[in-house]
Amino acid sequence: MKKLLLLTFIVVAFVSCKLKTHSQNTLKPIHVISLNISEPSGITVFNNQLYIVSDQTGNIYKTGLDGEIVSKIKTKYTDIEGVTVSDKGDFFIVDEAKRRIIKLDAKGKLIDKFKIKGKQKFNNSGLEGICFSKLEYSFYVINEKSPTQLLKVNSEGEIIEAVTLNFAKDLSGICVDNTTDTLWLVSDESYAIYHIEKNGKLINSYKIPVNKAEGIVIYNDEIYVVSDSAEVLYIFKKPL
Repeated sequence: MKKLLLLTFIVVAFVSCKLKTHSQNTLKPIHVISLNISEPSGITVFNNQLYIVSDQTGNIYKTGLDGEIVSKIKTKYTDIEGVTVSDKGDFFIVDEAKRRIIKLDAKGKLIDKFKIKGKQKFNNSGLEGICFSKLEYSFYVINEKSPTQLLKVNSEGEIIEAVTLNFAKDLSGICVDNTTDTLWLVSDESYAIYHIEKNGKLINSYKIPVNKAEGIVIYNDEIYVVSDSAEVLYIFKKPL
């Protein structure tokens, strides 16, 4: 009888532990906000404001942390899949089809553009996200799939390091966490967020209930994710 009780206790404890682990690895949004932005495909933060790029129009929208549009920056580009801002306030956007990074000033005027070396099977499976690391004064860029890669790129557009990542079906967004000097990625096809070291080593992964997640940024211990198809901003509490 004692053995049976002990076995029952072990089974219950194991199941409870598994359920707890599953719960810890699933993030639920604390806010879901409809955006007045068509096909948002990238997001970043600068000076307490969000900047969201539209894949359809190529425009960069400055919004509050609540997603309300403050202003719009027009660009001449389409198929834009990522956006980041340097410490000087310059914008860097990713042109997926032409595999290049485009540098713009605060008004959207072209400053420079860099072709990123590498091969991609299709126009829509290339560069998909970008973030600026102020600690290294360099960029981290992701290749969506075939191969799924993390690229470290200098300010001249030269690849310093390339790492193949195998934990996600695809990658659709990236941001840097300067408080921990780590990176966060989002996957559209895997419905997941990944926390990784800058060398590509996986720290943790979290399932998210977001269709067509196309961009991610962290600010004030919260994770902001945009959905391309739903045109919605999801806000999650950053896991400890």
